Amino acid sequence: MKYANVSVKFPEELDREVERFLEETGVYTNKSEFIKEAVRRHLVELNDEPAIAMLRTEQLLARAEQEPIPDDELAGRLDALRERVDEAELTDAVATAREETADEFLDQA
Repeated sequence: MKYANVSVKFPEELDREVERFLEETGVYTNKSEFIKEAVRRHLVELNDEPAIAMLRTEQLLARAEQEPIPDDELAGRLDALRERVDEAELTDAVATAREETADEFLDQA
């Protein structure tokens, strides 16, 4: 497996927390391993977010408008996205976003 070198800057306090955690637990052998696993877990969490699925759907539809693709391919992609979305979580996410948007609008008025 090939690895990419990535430089990450974060507050010194966070660095000390990570170092302390590594020293106290020994769960990870080094900071690089810890950060790699944290990024991997965060990507999994983000991919499970209903809002991310909706964003991907919007982007897919926008691309389809600009660069037409066969209907069956578009339908297949939409079906795959639909399978990943939890309807209840999506409904909650939309309701929360609407409330936040309304609150922001009222604050600006």
